[in-house]
This record gives sequence, structure tokens and C-alpha cells, in this order.
Amino acid sequence: MSTHIKLPEKAIPLLRYLDEHGPLTQKELINTLSLPVRTVRYSIRRLLEKGLIKKVPNLKDMRSIFYHISPEVADVEAVISEELAIQARA
Repeated sequence: MSTHIKLPEKAIPLLRYLDEHGPLTQKELINTLSLPVRTVRYSIRRLLEKGLIKKVPNLKDMRSIFYHISPEVADVEAVISEELAIQARA
């Protein structure tokens, strides 16, 4: 997993929500978290770049994609704590 990519502030609640309720589509994340479309798209892109989430095709509707926590991420709360510590130092 890459650690040099700083996550946007809104990516943390999105990551936590995916951990608790995933896998979810982008649309489900936007509607549930009440975040702007651009914010969710940007957060998803950064989480993908950092290797914290993965894409899975929606086999019932191939136009949409499910996002879920990467299998390599053993403890999401530890990742979030580390990210919050990095943000606090910045």
C-alpha cells in the first residue's frame, strides 16, 4: 500500500462508512453521506490510489461499480488513526 498520498478530509468518513456498510456504489455513497458528487469522486480516486479500496463490477447492473475495503487492509480504524495523525502534524 502506498503511504505517500495524503487523503482528503472527507475520505475518512467515506472509508469508515464503507468498512461498516460496504460494498456500495458511488451513488449510494453520495446519497447516504450527503456529500457533493465531486467530493465523493475525488475521495474515491484518492482511496483507490492509496490502495485502501477496490472496485468490483456490479454483476446485476454493469453500468455501476461497487467499492469495498481492500483485502490488504486488516484494520481500517488503524489506517484512519494513522491518517489523522499525519494530518495533525501537517
